[in-house]
Amino acid sequence: MRRLVVSSSCFLILTGLILTWQDHLPIDEEDLFISLLHIWVGFFFIVIFPMYAIDHLNTHRGKLRKFSWTLLSGSLQLISGIGLLISGIILLLWGDELELPVTVHYLLTFTLIAGLLAHWRIPKNK
Repeated sequence: MRRLVVSSSCFLILTGLILTWQDHLPIDEEDLFISLLHIWVGFFFIVIFPMYAIDHLNTHRGKLRKFSWTLLSGSLQLISGIGLLISGIILLLWGDELELPVTVHYLLTFTLIAGLLAHWRIPKNK
């Protein structure tokens, strides 16, 4: 399940960045394939992310009682993941009409990247 969540997160980050910077890339703007793929993987992520997060929190409940950098980076991932889900649903319903959800979604993408990299790089035995 972990690999599925991480791979879908990486895929969503990659396709999201492509959609964000498609004006600067040699991609046809009328092609909706990447947008639809991002939306469908996002729906899949809405299902697997809460299941994995709850299971992961229950598994590591004993380590969550004291402060650690792993706890901080995991909390950052959880909060940014929830924010990405909420802002993604808002973007799906209203599109680019609202500027704030677009900006929040964009900033939370980089926050999730930072959280994933930090969580991956921190030694687990501390």
